[in-house]
Amino acid sequence: MPFRYILFCYHLIFSLIFYAYIMEYGGDALGYWTMQADSSQGAESWMQHWGLGTFFVQWLNYVPSQLLGMPFWAGNLLYGLISAFAWLAIFQRINKVTETVLPRFTRLIWLLPNMHFWTAGVGKESLIWMFFVLFILNLKFRKQNMILCLAAVFLMFLVRPLYASFLLFILLFFWLKNSPYTPKQTILGTLVLVLGLGFVTSKLLLFTHMEALNLENIKAYIQFQQEFLMGFKADTYLPMEQYAFPWAFLSFLFRPMPWEGTGILFILAGLENLFAVLLVTGALMLGVWKQIWSKNEGFIYGIIFLFLISVVGSLTLNNFGIMLRYKSPAMIFLYLWALDTIFSGLKLILAKQNNK
Repeated sequence: MPFRYILFCYHLIFSLIFYAYIMEYGGDALGYWTMQADSSQGAESWMQHWGLGTFFVQWLNYVPSQLLGMPFWAGNLLYGLISAFAWLAIFQRINKVTETVLPRFTRLIWLLPNMHFWTAGVGKESLIWMFFVLFILNLKFRKQNMILCLAAVFLMFLVRPLYASFLLFILLFFWLKNSPYTPKQTILGTLVLVLGLGFVTSKLLLFTHMEALNLENIKAYIQFQQEFLMGFKADTYLPMEQYAFPWAFLSFLFRPMPWEGTGILFILAGLENLFAVLLVTGALMLGVWKQIWSKNEGFIYGIIFLFLISVVGSLTLNNFGIMLRYKSPAMIFLYLWALDTIFSGLKLILAKQNNK
């Protein structure tokens, strides 16, 4: 059976696992589907649900949930089906580039559980995954691709405005690095993207109730966010506010470890993190030794996205469960970069050995 079919079906299985988990332990996903995640708008009709973040997710779910009467399990399968196509699309694109470097067994990296679990059901991470894949696949200078790329930025803005600023930053980097246009056109495009970043930033200030973007307000918001999450007294609480930033950053990326919690899903996530530590460490050691690094742009932009998520997450989050959820749509790019670096390095070593 072709691997793409395995990947597609595997992801759909996680839709049912996600459904069973939410029904057993609860979570935001059920609230998104029943319009109870945030009812502060007092919305009764479809358009009254319109808004950013949670409001947008509820607006999006209103038709299948409230008008069509789809049960929650069907909603998870619907999300899983659409996000499975995103997994399939990004796999096929990347496989064309890496199939000459990476052995076939390395495709198993696409089956690591945490990233599928959080992107297979009703929720923001599934939408973030879909929109980021749409963005990455259309980072090209053809008109239709740019339209889809900007559409992905807009959709990301509706789900999580901060992530839209990340995409605009990546788009600005891509534009300045690869622009085929005249200097005047490149400068004009740069100004448009900077204005877009300014607009998103202004909306973020409103969204976070900050009067101005300065260090004092940012520190106050970070403290508020951490205290808010501490108030839930979750079993998976982590004292991130006590860590130095480098350790908090690494904790966000590579924790929890298997021994830091209980439950099969927690242990699986911990094993995935342990594997990630070994994989990335191996890539860094081999890369430094042989001065060879994966230069696949798709991986690089995905890692920039992950880096920005990790910076924010390490400053504002202090709960293993939320940390696992937040990083899930971008970890695959770090894994692929590490594998590409390792096998490119090994290929170079073998070539030198054969030439002796």
